[in-house]
Amino acid sequence: MKQVSRYPLSISLLHWLLAIALIGNLVIGWLLDDSEDLLALHKSIGIAILGLALVRLANRLRVRRRLPPSTNAAGTPAYLAEKTVHHLLYVLMFAVPLLGWLKTNAAGHVANCFGLFSLPTLVPKSHELSHWLGQLHSLTAYGLAVLVGLHVLGALAHRVLKSENILPRILPLPDRLVRQKIPSD
Repeated sequence: MKQVSRYPLSISLLHWLLAIALIGNLVIGWLLDDSEDLLALHKSIGIAILGLALVRLANRLRVRRRLPPSTNAAGTPAYLAEKTVHHLLYVLMFAVPLLGWLKTNAAGHVANCFGLFSLPTLVPKSHELSHWLGQLHSLTAYGLAVLVGLHVLGALAHRVLKSENILPRILPLPDRLVRQKIPSD
């Protein structure tokens, strides 16, 4: 059986689309400062992230047999760190927008996505619950930002410490455009 060295295009496209949406929404979240326009945009992107995360998870399960193996040896600390960060990224890709949705509901508002549709209200209005969920939303968002940073540092560590350029594995480019040899194990 041929060793897979690149991620399928669907995985790659969803990876980069979610990366842009997540990083953009983290920045918008830090800039909010009670701006209603930014808040509406932040909520809409959060809903889009939740939808994209669902699509990404379903797609990953669909193509799981076509995914390349880790470049880290199984059982090593690097392998454990890689798997831990990836799993926590998935958890927080769902947790952060879900907490934002619940916080919005508890504040007495509906979560609206770019004026196209609104999500159902899941919790009743409660100032105390809204405050608590807002704090939890912020805390998990900071955790997500740290995990994104660790994910990027992991790729850089492969490049600098191991002289492995693993970035082309996830780039949505045709093989002919990826000039550097990609490690196969």
